[in-house]
Parts: sequence; C-alpha cells; structure tokens
Amino acid sequence: MRIREDRRPTLASWPKRMYEWSEVPTLFQPALTVWHAAGMPPGNITFIPRIHQYSGAPEYATAWFGKEVCLQRLADGKLDVWRIRPGDVAQIGYAIQLLKCTVTVWLKDGTQTSFSYNKTKEDQLYPILSLLLGQPADRQPPLQHPDTPALAQLQKESYAMHYTALLAYRFGTQILDHLFLRGKNRNLLYLLQRRPDPECFCAITDAGPVCIINDYYGTAALYVPKAYPCSLQVKPLPHGTHSGLYLHTLTDEESLYFRLLPGQEALASAFTSRWFSQH
Repeated sequence: MRIREDRRPTLASWPKRMYEWSEVPTLFQPALTVWHAAGMPPGNITFIPRIHQYSGAPEYATAWFGKEVCLQRLADGKLDVWRIRPGDVAQIGYAIQLLKCTVTVWLKDGTQTSFSYNKTKEDQLYPILSLLLGQPADRQPPLQHPDTPALAQLQKESYAMHYTALLAYRFGTQILDHLFLRGKNRNLLYLLQRRPDPECFCAITDAGPVCIINDYYGTAALYVPKAYPCSLQVKPLPHGTHSGLYLHTLTDEESLYFRLLPGQEALASAFTSRWFSQH
C-alpha cells in the first residue's frame, strides 16, 4: 500500500499557542468551555498536532487556568480528558530523544497520561510543566547553577551533565544534595562507534528527589514530589550480577535506575543514606 506523503511544512507539526478561541480545534473545545466562560485567555491553550498528517498518532491540547491543568488526547476518534489539580500528581517523567519531548504524568488515583511535542517550541508548554511539577505557572528556573564547589566539580567532570542537571530547577528552587555517576557502555558496537558513556545525576531538591540519566538515546528524568512516598535505593538489577541505583515510588508506578559499575555501590549507598536521613 502506498504511503501518503505529508506535504505540510515542518512547522505544521509543531505546538501552536492559540490566540483566538476560534483557532481551538472543535473537538477540544467542550472540555474548556467552563474555563473560557470564566475568563481563561486563549493563550493558555496549546494545540499539539500529530507529527505526520496521515499517521495514527495522537493529537493533544493542553490548557491551564489558575493552578489547574487540562490535558486532552485525541486518538482513533476517541477523546480522553484529564483535569489535574495541585496535589494530584504522584510523579512526572520527562524524556528527550533528539527533538521529541515526552512528558508522562502518574496521578495518585492510579491513572496516567502522557503527551509529546517538538522541543523547539517547548517554551509554549512551560506553564503546563511548571504546574505539573508543583510550581507557579510563571516560574522561571535559573539558567545556571549557583557558584558552589560541588557543582563546580560537576562542571569539570561533565559539562554535558552540568548543563542537563538544570532540569532539576524546574522542580525545586535549590539542590540540597546530589550524586553524579558515570557508567560504561557494555556493547562492543557502542565502544567501536565511540558513543558517549551513560551518566546519572540524582538530586535531592527542596521539592523532592530527581533522577536524570543521559545516554546515547537521549535524556530521561523522573521527578517525585516530596509529599509522595518513594524509595531511593541500591539493589541488584533484574538480570546479571551488577547493582543499580533505583528511584521509584513505593507503589511501583514507574522507576528509573542507573547501572552501577563495580566500586560505585558504596558511593551510591552513602548518598541514599543521606537522603533517608532528610526524610
């Protein structure tokens, strides 16, 4: 079967901030009529088209009003709507692969949702990301770390992770403690192609723990609000004899782990002990 060619310009698949209520696609309007009547400006709405015009990929509409977030997902003719209020979020996953960003939201009622967008226009989603992470919609995270010996050392060890670790400030206002680890690629092909080693930055912020992993495939981060029970521990990996540093909620909605090298277990265990002493 011949695949239909998408002749739209690249910009057509990027997130689009709405400037008029009439610009909001009709199917997404009913869930927002109450907010619209209450005075929500159309600029609080962002429409995320599917990347390929003829694919079966979902389309999304995000909106915020006050401290609430509305996420809508349209796929296969079915529209799902989530209204998320302060305190509803159990944890947030954030992943970057090239220009594709995916945000996954786990709620305390056991449900979850996600949405993806082109990172080029991520600024349009900043209010949504801030509210989901428990921050004000107009929060402007710092563009650089404070001048401290520990973070200066991180810059010397890995400039890439020093920059990526700024993701922690989307969640908290300060990093109270952190752990940086560099792993090794285990596949010979990866070594021959000189792909960068994986790196892990685990931080305790004033809002809760954050774990960030950089590897060849991109960046993955997991945020867990301070009020929600979670576990940070060193334990054996499912397969093999090595251990990993795990961040996961006690109900195991999702976990993020980093494969430890021999000799790193003690460093990671000391960090988890400091974390538990703060809780």
